[in-house]
Amino acid sequence: MIRKTSLFAAGTVAALGLTAWAGGENGNAYAQGDSHTIKFGNVISSGDTQNQGYDLFAELVSERTDGRIKVEVYPDSQLGGEREMVEATQFGDIEMTAPSVGVLANFDKSLEVFDFPFIFEDAETAHKVLDSELGDEMLAGLEDSGLIGLGWGENGFRNLAMVDQTVTTPDEMEGVKLRTMQVPKHIAYWESIGAAPTPLPFPEVFTSLQQGVVEGVENPYELLYSAKLTEPANHLTETRHIYDPEVILISKDFFERLSDEDQQIIRDAADEAIAKIRSLKQEVSDEIRAKIEEEGGTVTELSDEERQQWIDSAIAFYEEHASTVDTERLKAVLEAAGNTTFLEAIQ
Repeated sequence: MIRKTSLFAAGTVAALGLTAWAGGENGNAYAQGDSHTIKFGNVISSGDTQNQGYDLFAELVSERTDGRIKVEVYPDSQLGGEREMVEATQFGDIEMTAPSVGVLANFDKSLEVFDFPFIFEDAETAHKVLDSELGDEMLAGLEDSGLIGLGWGENGFRNLAMVDQTVTTPDEMEGVKLRTMQVPKHIAYWESIGAAPTPLPFPEVFTSLQQGVVEGVENPYELLYSAKLTEPANHLTETRHIYDPEVILISKDFFERLSDEDQQIIRDAADEAIAKIRSLKQEVSDEIRAKIEEEGGTVTELSDEERQQWIDSAIAFYEEHASTVDTERLKAVLEAAGNTTFLEAIQ
């Protein structure tokens, strides 16, 4: 079904020079062989592993369409914040984006299950679950929001970075002002262990850490380092409290007007980009940890006993909040991940 486009969106689309509709059974399909420009926005720093993958995606699409389809990648929040770009993709103002699943849960509540802490023990387990039929079903749910999920990218595990202290147990977070995303379940977990979560837009985090507005931040290592957040917050702890997948999105209206052949080219290129991102993520973590330590920071790994304290700290959170999401979907994810601790807590 074709949505009515707002005057704002229509003007933006015209300004971006998108290809006009042509032919087709309902007058809304692109003609075979049409040329297109895809604007692909994201908030990740240029050169980070995600953008290396997205650049590969652009190269593959151009190569396999003989240049008919050009993908322009806009990193560093050039086209807005994550939520803004998801909305722009819905309206067709831009064609693609790749938000964190925490932000995307605002558009599809079933994805909110990934906002629960300590689901996955490692990235390999996360990949197995996301690439399964269960993961495919969750991506398919985005179509009701006017979005096509091309696949599960990767931001990585979120870890703590503190300004003045090294944190190893959840008790030490009592009263700590911690920057979080504007994600209700993230906020609720930190509140449940006594912290003072403080949602802030990402561009404001560096200054807020410098000025003492917040005392710490939680993000994957690569993003912490590339955004220079490890300069004011150089006491890092590898909590791995949330695995943060990104979803590579394309506008449903735009995608469904393409020929079957062009759709498959885009899907295949996305698969190859995701494989590259995951491979690079494995390599970059050790490199970044070494750089942080060379520059005077500390990176602390939790002992088995300390990590168990963090996991135990989340049991009450699961018991309280499991009923506020798609509980059966949450159970299915936990079961697929082999996570019996939280599965038993919410049975």
